[in-house]
This record gives sequence, structure tokens and C-alpha cells, in this order.
Amino acid sequence: MPEPRPLPHDPYITAVLNALDDSRVEPTDWRTSDAEINQYETGPFAGLTTQLDALLTWDGDAPGLNTATHEDGFVLLWEHPAEQWQWAPRKRHGALEREPEFLTTLPRWASPGAIVATVRDLLAGRAVSSLPSGLWEQHEQAQAAVDAWAADD
Repeated sequence: MPEPRPLPHDPYITAVLNALDDSRVEPTDWRTSDAEINQYETGPFAGLTTQLDALLTWDGDAPGLNTATHEDGFVLLWEHPAEQWQWAPRKRHGALEREPEFLTTLPRWASPGAIVATVRDLLAGRAVSSLPSGLWEQHEQAQAAVDAWAADD
């Protein structure tokens, strides 16, 4: 079976995953994709184009999870063309309790350290920080790769 081709947001998601791993708050599971229908397209191509995404999951057994707040864990979601990261608590068997909520302090290319801080808040059952995040140092190259992908889509 051939190796899956790299996606333009993979370097960024890898940087985020490395920061989470280094901080010992790594997700239980994760994936990146370019196959989901672009839910943000409202023009004549609505329902016909795809989007880039990444889904990071912390299940109910994640170390440090405050199960009184998020009994079955939570997810973080990165989507292009969304401008911010999103999150949602999980229900049993992995379904989401509600539609993901935008994290307005985490822009699309938020620094991996800011993602770590947000995950720590969510694991502890605290409200996420209201301080705006800085940007990942390679965000311009990543955005150019995503723009090239979108132009080919």
C-alpha cells in the first residue's frame, strides 16, 4: 500500500503534537485529512469542495483529565478555511456533546505553546485562557502551502 501523501498542514500539526508530547499532555489519538466536505463554502461550489482538517482527541482515560468536567474527554479541531481552532467535549463512544466551539484566542496558526496551555486548561476543567496567542514561527510558509493546495482543489 502506498504511503499517504503529506498534507500542507502536516508540518504545523506535527509541531503541535511534538509540543504536546514534550509537555506530557499528548492526545489519545489524532488524524489529519483533506477529505472532509468544506462546510464553509457557501457559493456555487458548496458541498463540492473539500477542506483540510486535523482532529486531536483526549479520551476519558487521558492522564490528568478532570472527569467531573469532561467525563469522556474532548477534542481539538483545526480546519482550513476556519480562522481559529475549535474544541468540544465528547460523549460516550466518541460522539461530540455539541458542535465545536471556536477558540478565539487560538488563531489558525497559533503557537504550539498556546495549544499546550489550552489543553492543560481543558484537561483541568478550567476555562481556557483569554490571552491571545502568538503565531507559529513557520506560519507564513504553512499558509502558502495551504493556499497552493486550495488553488489546486
